[in-house]
Amino acid sequence: MKRVVSVLLLIAIMSTALAGCWSRRELDTLAIVSAMGIDKSEEEGKYSIAYQIIQPNELKGSSSPDSSSASSKGVWVLTSTGYTLMDAARKATMQSDRRLFFPQNKVIVIGEELARQGIGPLLDFLNRDPEHRRLSWLLVAKGKAHDIISAKHEQENIPAQAIDNMIKSSTATSMAVKVNLNEFIKNLSTPGSDPVACRIEMIQDNEAKTHKMRLTGASVFKKDKLVGFLDQNETRGLNWILGKVVSGVILVKSPMDENKDVAIEIIRASSKIIPEILDDEIKITVEIEEEGNVAEDLSDIDFTSSEMLYELEKRKAQVIKNEIQAVLEKAQREWSVDIFGFGKAVRKKYPKKWKTLQTKWQDLLPEVDVEIKVKAKIRTSGLSTVSITGR
Repeated sequence: MKRVVSVLLLIAIMSTALAGCWSRRELDTLAIVSAMGIDKSEEEGKYSIAYQIIQPNELKGSSSPDSSSASSKGVWVLTSTGYTLMDAARKATMQSDRRLFFPQNKVIVIGEELARQGIGPLLDFLNRDPEHRRLSWLLVAKGKAHDIISAKHEQENIPAQAIDNMIKSSTATSMAVKVNLNEFIKNLSTPGSDPVACRIEMIQDNEAKTHKMRLTGASVFKKDKLVGFLDQNETRGLNWILGKVVSGVILVKSPMDENKDVAIEIIRASSKIIPEILDDEIKITVEIEEEGNVAEDLSDIDFTSSEMLYELEKRKAQVIKNEIQAVLEKAQREWSVDIFGFGKAVRKKYPKKWKTLQTKWQDLLPEVDVEIKVKAKIRTSGLSTVSITGR
């Protein structure tokens, strides 16, 4: 009996091993795509797609440039056009001796003009094709996506790696949004919500006389069409509401000198969205709680004074409130888009009433009363209670 079990176990192991490698692809037959940029083509009805393909020598070592490889190109940018994304991908094989391979793709950038036209057809392919990663970051370029895909980066031979790192480290300021393909599609298909994506653009560096890629806020969609952009402060206002502020610095005017700033580091933050319906009037209360530490004082504040700390807390709360009001003014009143999840909160609390509200939510949204309540605390003033003035 033991012998039979052993034989069966051996057969099972061998079967698993054979099944695991029947579809194996050798690296030297693949063109590994690390990023792709999609633009509206100059040819009517076509897409122009730029693929950032990792050079074979980069697969052997680090993507960070060193003195010996700083001048080398870590990627090859291949551009193809087609009536669909699949059409363009297949036509790209006429330029590459290797098959395009997408499971390692980190970044998808969509050009502004195409995003304003609508990206529903693109999402259908990206969601349907099993090779495309649902965890790829989704960004909208201010301008052409091709410019982002073909741009170099000072620290990485593979620019897609730099974009990936920038998005991940954006929590240090909370002035960008971290949205992958899966999250975007989920928000797009959920009643009572509109999607956002990260905004990226090439910024002129006058000193270096070059253009450098930078994350510059958020891109706001109404259904699948781009309606506008949020700047960095407005984007943090969005993150305050969504409870996604992790860290950052808040600048407030010093109570001692209105021309000088006090920098307060955000240590902890949370939010609540509380909907109420009274006599068919909808009200949303957004409650924000934040704690921070004084990081820098350019004036001469006495931090042992409870009155001074209270005044700083009031000023900090007002800055937070201003950032939230700025994004509400644009998204809720100007564009009538729900990027805050207000509709989802109403649906959760009032499921029966939501059935009648759902079809007219975007029309109702600009008139919804939103009250902002902010509790801002200062935990410590650092290791010093007085400023160094040089006297």
